[in-house]
Amino acid sequence: MRPPPLPLRPVLAITDRLRTGMRLGLLVLALLVPGGLATGMYTAEKGHDLSFSDKERQGVAVLGPALTALADTAAGRKPDLDAIRTAIAAHPDLDLGGEMTKVPEIGDGSGAARIATATGLAGLIAALGNTSNLILDPDLDSFYVMDAQVVQVPQALLTALAAAHPDTGLNTRQAVAAQAVRAGRLEGIADALRNDVATAARNTHSDGLANRLTPVQTLADTITALDKHLTETLDTPGPADPAAVAAAATATVRPLTSTLTDLLDARMAANSLERGLVLGISLGGFLLALWCAAAVLWRTSHDVRQTVAAVTAISQADLAPRPLPGGRDEMGDIGRALVVASARLQDQEAALAQADVAREQQLRAGFMHQRQAETLFRRRTQEIIDESTTVIAEELRQVTDKVSEVRTAADVIDERISVADAATNAIVGQAHDAEQVISSLEHSLRRVASTAELVTGIARQTRLLALNATIEAARAGELGYGFTVVADEVKQLAMHTAESTDQILRTIDDLRRDTTAMSDTIATMIDGIGGVGDAATSLRSVAADQGTLMGRLAEQMTATLGRVDEMTDLADRLERREHERIAAAGKVALRRPGQGATRAVLINLSAGGLRCIVAGEDTFAEGTSIDAELTGFADGTVTVPSRVVNVVDSPGQQELGLQFLVTDDAMAQQLVAFAEQMVG
Repeated sequence: MRPPPLPLRPVLAITDRLRTGMRLGLLVLALLVPGGLATGMYTAEKGHDLSFSDKERQGVAVLGPALTALADTAAGRKPDLDAIRTAIAAHPDLDLGGEMTKVPEIGDGSGAARIATATGLAGLIAALGNTSNLILDPDLDSFYVMDAQVVQVPQALLTALAAAHPDTGLNTRQAVAAQAVRAGRLEGIADALRNDVATAARNTHSDGLANRLTPVQTLADTITALDKHLTETLDTPGPADPAAVAAAATATVRPLTSTLTDLLDARMAANSLERGLVLGISLGGFLLALWCAAAVLWRTSHDVRQTVAAVTAISQADLAPRPLPGGRDEMGDIGRALVVASARLQDQEAALAQADVAREQQLRAGFMHQRQAETLFRRRTQEIIDESTTVIAEELRQVTDKVSEVRTAADVIDERISVADAATNAIVGQAHDAEQVISSLEHSLRRVASTAELVTGIARQTRLLALNATIEAARAGELGYGFTVVADEVKQLAMHTAESTDQILRTIDDLRRDTTAMSDTIATMIDGIGGVGDAATSLRSVAADQGTLMGRLAEQMTATLGRVDEMTDLADRLERREHERIAAAGKVALRRPGQGATRAVLINLSAGGLRCIVAGEDTFAEGTSIDAELTGFADGTVTVPSRVVNVVDSPGQQELGLQFLVTDDAMAQQLVAFAEQMVG
């Protein structure tokens, strides 16, 4: 099966879990939501534009009285400041009350007072342009009409009023420079006014705008005339009459304000119409899309239900005719395919029925044959089982006998090892006794050897005496003959004695060698028998070690069982959370008996306990009983007996888990109410 494209797999992971109707609904929603969002954003943007222009209209309503008052001030008349206050009060969204308080009254009507009032009015007009969005107007026609009112006309009136009341404290050169500056400023204002009118007329869709702004051209010409007068009188600087400029400015107030109002109204009407058309078209499109989507959804769901019902009936072997989709789409193709499939299944069912009859006959014959074969098989199987059980039973009996023999042999071996151990111990004892006898024999042989050496010495002396006797007998002659015979006999006896002594010494040496060999043999035998004893001792040590090991194992098992028993009450030693913990930030005071309160920062709490952080030197141990004072409750402070069930130490602080020890229902209800209040 070919896998789906990789970019579609995340979407398929979601849509595969949905039914067809839900998929179509999700698709419609996915298509309508962006359009709805775009329409909403467009509507909001247009609403912002309308609100922007409406605020400009409010500014124009205040701008007219302000310009009139400024022109009256420049013309030497008393300005109507109350009209400005009334207009400001009628439009509180502009928030110009503070700026209005900065405008001083005309007072005695002196030049300085008039300049101060005019300056305050110009500042009010500038603030008005900022707060009412006039200074930010996006259209060229209305922007330049606004510029003439908010910027150029106030500057022209201020400059004309300054020319009418020049500073008398200046010398001639300074006065000339100041009058030249005012003349240049007036020239720039006149050019700006003409440019504003030309630009506004060129970029507007309103016919006759230039004719409506003719008073502005007149004002520009009047300002040019005043500029020319100031320029011509630079040699003799002095006051200039601002009446003509003030009159021309007063004449421009109504045309400018009405023109700007009309332009704003036309823009607002166009925005409102555009917003209405877009909303209407969008709403109509949405309704049409929903209508079509509802029809497609109903048709798809209806066809899918019919198809699923038909397929389910076919899967349950129900081939009765059913209503199926008959359209020209894929569902119609599926319906027609299901009709063909149902017909083919009916044909196959008939063929299968005939085949079932033939197969039933074959099954009957095969059943009889199988029954006979099963009877024979059971008989043969029973025989094999009987033979196998007999052999297995005999082998088991033999194994049992062998086990008994091994057990008897083990007992005999144990008995023989005990007898051999006893015999070995007896032989070792006898060998030690023989070793002592041999040692005594060696001592006796040494004494005999000493005696033989003594006899040898005596024989040697006797021979010497016999030799001396023979010499003396020879000297005596006939008289010593008998003594010579005696001396010879003594000599012969000494020689026989020496020979016998030598033979005795050799015999003693042989006995010594034999006793030494016997002693070595007995020592070797003792070592060998000692090795057997050591082996038996090792066997006993192994048995003792095994007994010790089994004892240790029993002790470990006992200790393990003790630890298992200890685990049964582990849950009682852990902090129980019978209630849901609520994250909460606040303070809690922990008071131990006989000690002051310790402040802690609350982390979370429930009706059964809380967690908090304690910073500083005060430390708490598990099992400590304390009183927790909870503040911020509706009825004041709640003091709850508690127990520390969990402590987490960190550098400079501890995190404590407290379990409330609630003893009555009233306190429990208070704690529940406190937790709910913290949640609220």
